Amino acid sequence: MNISIKGAYGDSNFGDDLLMIVFEDFIKANFKNKSLNFIGAENNYVSKFLSDSSYNNNQEDNLLVYGGGTQFFSFIEKSTFRTKLKNNISNNPVKILKKVLQKISPGNDTVTSCEKAFLGFGLGPFNNNVQAIEFAKNQLKDSLFTGVRDQISFNYCNDWNIKSFLGADVVFSSYFNRHIQNVSKTEDTNKIGIIVRDWDWKNSSVDYQDQLISFVNSNPHLDVTFIVFAKDKDPKWLKRIQDYKSIVWHPETMEISDFIETLNSFSTFITARYHGAIIAGLLGKKVICVEIEPKLRILTEQIPSFALWDNHFEIGKLEDLLKSDLEDDHQKYISALRSKADDMLNQFVKKYNSKFNGE
Repeated sequence: MNISIKGAYGDSNFGDDLLMIVFEDFIKANFKNKSLNFIGAENNYVSKFLSDSSYNNNQEDNLLVYGGGTQFFSFIEKSTFRTKLKNNISNNPVKILKKVLQKISPGNDTVTSCEKAFLGFGLGPFNNNVQAIEFAKNQLKDSLFTGVRDQISFNYCNDWNIKSFLGADVVFSSYFNRHIQNVSKTEDTNKIGIIVRDWDWKNSSVDYQDQLISFVNSNPHLDVTFIVFAKDKDPKWLKRIQDYKSIVWHPETMEISDFIETLNSFSTFITARYHGAIIAGLLGKKVICVEIEPKLRILTEQIPSFALWDNHFEIGKLEDLLKSDLEDDHQKYISALRSKADDMLNQFVKKYNSKFNGE
């Protein structure tokens, strides 16, 4: 069996690097006699995090899995106010289709594709982009298994009459637990980590990046460090924080376990990164999600002990949140999400065995 897992891997993004190692652990634990390959951006560092898998190998797959992330969505560009199709494969639907299809048989017009599955992924928003919606529906309708990470994505599938399983992000799953279970509980250090992300899409009339810088400048008594999860994706932030304390994920020279230990030294996180919030929650930290896009709000609905700095991005509101009694005990919510993620993965294994092993 040849299995490939497609995602935004190789983009130097700590969140996507986490997804990749979780999917490898999951496949290794549940699928025998398989050749596992990951598909993503060309980058030499990726292989150091994979123990028994190839990367961007040109193999003929029996199964193509879309692994995590927000697979299909459409945001409005700030500069032009027009809607643009975006997803983690390509901006061009024709190129996306070529990536998805396994091969075109020579000598005729017959298109042969391998089985597809979607695991722990998110859908939307679409901003009334009919092209993006129709493309997403067409990709999902013939999938072997569709496991979504949140209720909004589940609702999309229901509206489109696509059978799906309501799970959770796989970083919540038991397969990631071993990477974090030995991290020690630290004392409250009053250190604040601000996990940032370049954002070129219109979600507010206020620029959250300007507001965060103003917040830090107006609160010099706070011990604040900017944290960049994706140096190749966040060049604007890298430039803006040159004169501030900062930490940057460098996958070429760093190890995932060491970076998690570094994050563990903070007591509070203000995060515009989805997986930044998840890691902070798993570490038992105080979490404020920055609503640059809907999935950060959705996460605060899944974990009500997370606070939300909504997309009005008022500095006073952020200051009030930090002064309030933020919760750091997220365990009951995380346990429920871990069960959902594990159930989703187990259902996928059953579907796989039924399809390929006759079980």
